[in-house]
Amino acid sequence: MLNIIDLGTSKITGISVTESNGRQKVVGFSSKSTAGLKKGSIINITETSKSIAEVVEGLHKESGENIRVVDVSFSGELISSTNSTGLSTIGDKEVSIKDQQAALQTSIAMNVPGDKELLNVVPSQYIIDGQPGIKEPKGMTGVRLEVRTHLVYCSKNSISNIRKCIEEINGLQIRKFYFNQLGAAKCTLSNDQVDLGVCLLDIGAGTTDLTVFKNGSLIFSKVLPYAGDYITESIAIALKIPSSQAEELKKKYGSSISDRVADEALKIKGISGQTDIKVSRRLLCEVIEQSISNIFRSCQGCIEENGLQDSIPAGFILSGGTANLENIEELGSVITQNSFKIGYPEHEPPLNSEKLIKPQFGAPLGMVKFCAEEQNKEFTFNQSKGIIARVLDWLKSEM
Repeated sequence: MLNIIDLGTSKITGISVTESNGRQKVVGFSSKSTAGLKKGSIINITETSKSIAEVVEGLHKESGENIRVVDVSFSGELISSTNSTGLSTIGDKEVSIKDQQAALQTSIAMNVPGDKELLNVVPSQYIIDGQPGIKEPKGMTGVRLEVRTHLVYCSKNSISNIRKCIEEINGLQIRKFYFNQLGAAKCTLSNDQVDLGVCLLDIGAGTTDLTVFKNGSLIFSKVLPYAGDYITESIAIALKIPSSQAEELKKKYGSSISDRVADEALKIKGISGQTDIKVSRRLLCEVIEQSISNIFRSCQGCIEENGLQDSIPAGFILSGGTANLENIEELGSVITQNSFKIGYPEHEPPLNSEKLIKPQFGAPLGMVKFCAEEQNKEFTFNQSKGIIARVLDWLKSEM
């Protein structure tokens, strides 16, 4: 059984799957609100650990199995990435797994800062003796093997805090860590979109995760530190109400385009027994529209600053809880001047997951597929090894 724990800013989600006739089947699902994270980073060990314990208990009740080993996926403003290149000499004229591993090792050896921990290595293409665009080089003939990779890493302190919450306090074993957008793409994007070129925007509570895929591979990723909570806080400030009421109004009456709603008065309870107050729905939606526009402009700016505007002919796909706001596709199209669609995790999802086909569950649902593929690979990277250890591994492979 495969168990995923996805750490989000507003909620922690767990999902358990088993293999059934060659397909994955959901046997347990649990999602709990948490106040222990902010912008994807743990700010309260006790609160986070408590929410994780509740999620694990929920998985146990639904699956009937004791949860001991988990894969952990997350995002956060402390995650960063870079593109890299590695190379190796092909040993026996035909590319072997050892040759691939040696090339990948050189791509990571000197490109991860000392205060960071490597999360994931994503190969985009292999090049044999100058021939580019190779996806699977094993068995091909040549002398020199190169690889282009996308490296995702985060602060060592973040990993330590997650380990404390999951392993030390809850007594679980973490098998591996993952950047959760690698999972979101698996179920939310089609193969045609990933090949043609597409930008996936996952707007959660604390962060907006921007990833660009082209020619079947991840070529760029960026975590932006404003998302659903930024919208909520803007409402709270503009209407002078608590954040909890602002969040409720956003979900119940919010629209991404203010002209689409009637200018009706919304009655909300006063604070601490005070008289109920009325707020304008039109004003509420004007604040929402401005806040989301700011997020979309930042995303568009990130695409342009990195020269990627011609790399996404398939446009933008939006996932995450914020995707549920009314009229958000139309606003996205206006701001980006590109195709802009809400993405649902509907591309080969696990069995028994019909109730989870929603934008906010794209990451955990897709992660079960991604993790299963990772487990079936002929080699993986030891995340606990530092830069020096990885260099030594590469040197040994070349001797």
